[in-house]
Amino acid sequence: MPVTIDYSKLRILPDPDTREWWDATRQHKYMVPQCNKCGHKWFPPTIPACSKCMSMDLGWFETAGKGVIHSYVVVVQPIVGAFIESVPYVVAVIELDDCKEADGTVTRVAGVLINDESEVAMGLPVEVLFEATTDPKIVMPRWRITGTAAGYQRQLSVAIKRARFLALLPYTDLH
Repeated sequence: MPVTIDYSKLRILPDPDTREWWDATRQHKYMVPQCNKCGHKWFPPTIPACSKCMSMDLGWFETAGKGVIHSYVVVVQPIVGAFIESVPYVVAVIELDDCKEADGTVTRVAGVLINDESEVAMGLPVEVLFEATTDPKIVMPRWRITGTAAGYQRQLSVAIKRARFLALLPYTDLH
């Protein structure tokens, strides 16, 4: 059963650094800040300068809103009133598919999944969806699982087998 959140218990006040992001969510667009000088992308949109080159010439990159679960946590103790009736719920760290940089840097975002904890695993593909709130100025992005992690599971399996093999060897420079 999808996790529901009572957004009326949250008070969200966009500031100058996040206003454009919130405007985009109302249009069902998922944006990340991007440096116009070096192309670096990051999240959350609260830093007024590029963390790579320190340029303040910033813009926005519209993502496809798709990625894979890099990590996740199951929240069982609500801290915010809007989540009291929602526990347990899953907060995932998501690697965005279209935000990989030439040096291998990936942009990761955090988001609340609509899926139950029993459905969640690292490596699963997800996509963003947008939920209306009682405030017409605020639309919340949420994430849902869209498939399986066959490729990821295969890579993980190979890595585990290699680790087990190396653990059997006497200590060498291979470790």
